[in-house]
Amino acid sequence: MLIGMDVGGTNTDVAFVDGETASIKVPNSAGIDTALSRISRPGRLAVSTSTPLNHLLAERDRKIVTILIPGMGLFYEGGMKGAVNHCGDIVEDIDRDEIDRFLRANPADAVAIAGKFSVRNPALEMAAAECACRYFPKERIALSHPLAVLDFPARIVTTRLNARIREEAFRLVSLIGQRKKDFLFFRGDGGLTTPENVLKDPSVLYNSSPAAVALGVHYLTGLKDCLAVDIGGTTTDLVPLEKGIPCTEELVYGGERTVTRVVKAESLPFGGDSVIADSIEPKRDGNALAFGGRLPTLTDALNRAGYEIGDFRASLSLRLEHAEKAVDDYCSIVAAAVAAHDPPKIAGCGYLAPILVPEIARRARKPFVIPPHAACANAVGVAVSRVSLTLFAHFDGGRGRVVMNGETGKIDRVGDDDELVAICTAEVKRRALAAGADPRDLDDIRVLHCSSFDVVRGSFRTSRIADIVVQVAPGITAEAR
Repeated sequence: MLIGMDVGGTNTDVAFVDGETASIKVPNSAGIDTALSRISRPGRLAVSTSTPLNHLLAERDRKIVTILIPGMGLFYEGGMKGAVNHCGDIVEDIDRDEIDRFLRANPADAVAIAGKFSVRNPALEMAAAECACRYFPKERIALSHPLAVLDFPARIVTTRLNARIREEAFRLVSLIGQRKKDFLFFRGDGGLTTPENVLKDPSVLYNSSPAAVALGVHYLTGLKDCLAVDIGGTTTDLVPLEKGIPCTEELVYGGERTVTRVVKAESLPFGGDSVIADSIEPKRDGNALAFGGRLPTLTDALNRAGYEIGDFRASLSLRLEHAEKAVDDYCSIVAAAVAAHDPPKIAGCGYLAPILVPEIARRARKPFVIPPHAACANAVGVAVSRVSLTLFAHFDGGRGRVVMNGETGKIDRVGDDDELVAICTAEVKRRALAAGADPRDLDDIRVLHCSSFDVVRGSFRTSRIADIVVQVAPGITAEAR
């Protein structure tokens, strides 16, 4: 049994896939715990939780302080004494008194710690974190070395982002873990990962709901090239699929690049719970009148057009002309965005898709399909996804050292590229199996990067250095086929 749960802006959707597909929808007002209590069948649980993190990010008054260890000769605001060179050698230790003085003078809600070459040796970051533990609990301290990527500026931005949301990730892991001991998180690039990995890098949860919709559409329709139009309560997300997989891009946070890859999606700030004044407004203020809310929404406008959604009589207070204009404006806005993508076909998802997508498709002049379980296509996508891990490995034969995803180990020798790729492939398979991957999913191991060079001294090759990146690619698990 494969179980997927997606927490949206209005509802939490749960899907069960076991030969056949079943789904349920639980209002968020009832809480995630209520949705978890509805999962009575045993099976692998995967959870998409981007919305709670987005809500937390809206709290811009949260102060994040940053400790940077850039190394000698580099100047950054918040830069501290200490240096690790490109080989991973410590050439200057941190000054713990300096860090203490800095943290006492700069009170904050959380701290981000990033060193320039910490992915080659995390010792200085971890020492700085020991100092920070006197001022912050561990869930409010974010380190950069688990990100594994050398790009220091992008790693700083990602670590600051993680400092802002890491406490919420801990809360979610605890909340879900009380009900389900073994579960996985769905990442924003369309793969599954462990709670332990999310606590190290919670930024991977971004755009997880659009990624889930993309996989759900492909699984439910078989379409390889289309545009998923997911009508939620707060937003309408447009997610393009090419050759059966969603496109990905680097996440940009606060106008700056991160190291996190997420599914490419366009999010329009209108959904079923968008407030209506004279027309539809790009904001949500609780549920529709038909579901006990206090302000009329797009859902209420559809009830005034003759549909019977929820307590449809509660929608009668909305003036008919305002309702008609709101529906017309919504369809025009979404149709224009769809036409700009120029997809061969659109696939409608979300509870209101059967009502709204036919008109959106007509205005965009595109064919459409409403898949089965369209209301919970995102949860279906979460359920059928597979464990996907990326391994970043740096081999240094002269120092007898290998660093994999920021973790340092020893190695006796560094062989040729084929041998190193084989080592990394075996390791990423081992980690994926430990995370719960189906063995059949491990046939698709991709080599994303491979570079190496010999170190020559006195006309003799003395050692070898190599960087390898391999990945269990995101996609649909063999268990769901």
